[in-house]
Amino acid sequence: MAFLPSAPYVILPSFNQETDYEDNNVHRNILVLFHDKYYTWNTIFNFYGGAWCIGSSNNFLIFLDNKGCPFLLNPSSNTFIHVPPFTRSFIKHANVPFYSYYAQSLRKTFVSKAVLMSSPSPSQYTLAIMYDSPCIIAFCNNHSASWVELSDAKRLYSDIVFDNNILYALDEDGSIEGWDFLHLKVPKKVLEINYPTMILDKEQEVKFSIDKFSTKLYLVMSKRDFLLLERFIGNFVNANGEVVYEGSCLSDQVEICPYRTKHFNVYKLNLVKRKWEKMNSLEGQVVFVGANESKLVDSSKCDNKENLIYFSDDRWDKMTLDYSYGGHDWGVFNLQDSSIKLLTPNVNKTDPPPIWMVPYSN
Repeated sequence: MAFLPSAPYVILPSFNQETDYEDNNVHRNILVLFHDKYYTWNTIFNFYGGAWCIGSSNNFLIFLDNKGCPFLLNPSSNTFIHVPPFTRSFIKHANVPFYSYYAQSLRKTFVSKAVLMSSPSPSQYTLAIMYDSPCIIAFCNNHSASWVELSDAKRLYSDIVFDNNILYALDEDGSIEGWDFLHLKVPKKVLEINYPTMILDKEQEVKFSIDKFSTKLYLVMSKRDFLLLERFIGNFVNANGEVVYEGSCLSDQVEICPYRTKHFNVYKLNLVKRKWEKMNSLEGQVVFVGANESKLVDSSKCDNKENLIYFSDDRWDKMTLDYSYGGHDWGVFNLQDSSIKLLTPNVNKTDPPPIWMVPYSN
């Protein structure tokens, strides 16, 4: 299956419930975002029944098979790369008592982010993941038969991203750490920016109060600049799209409270002042965030649309809590006028969730 390398797209679950696949809840459709074209994988998972996508990075999708073992797939070339499985000791170290419990109950929520150092091959790859809660960082590569935890990564991480062979990690307090992975058996910490300041908008603090909203943070690389995206998610949203308190969304005695993204803030790190400074423009670019590696893309590859944030649902811990919603929270946020366009306004449950693929050219 061939794609234009500059066209971002999204992978979606099969909507045909009459298929004979072992597990219908897998990604089988592809929507090329700016061409409005759908493609279907007919046989891609014949030998991977129940495969679950946990992310995308460097032209590859990262999957777990039905036993929870990871593998990589390039959807354009159908290239499969097997990586070391999670061992029982690795799972147990994450405070999971049994591997079978991980495979049967935690497989879809265990890994919150997976990123590749560069476009991989079977003989050359480095894959890093955030997993467990609070998030731990671990990695594997073609030189190792097992997963290795970054021993000096001890923060509460929100996002990880590779750039120029360095793995950067964003802490929940806005701090950033970086490890150099190039030609090193044990990655070396080369950056630590502790507690950069951020001026809070008092009006926004009231509008997006913590009693109604949750936040998620994303780290994006813009050449040599660090960008931070702050995502505000209404925890309980009624049929009119209004954020309400839990218990306020009652319809025919059935409580339906799907969460929804309502706003984004964007900041750039001023390294001299050690300060996150708010941005009102993406300067001719768009951003893709979600389960994928957070990516900034020139608007020329996106129909010349600027200052947009394309987001997908990555609330892994909330997606399975209700049969009527989960995976549904995906759309486009306009940084200029703060408007949001939902990409599936009439769909609630999307299982598995949409995942962005942002191809790039070496």
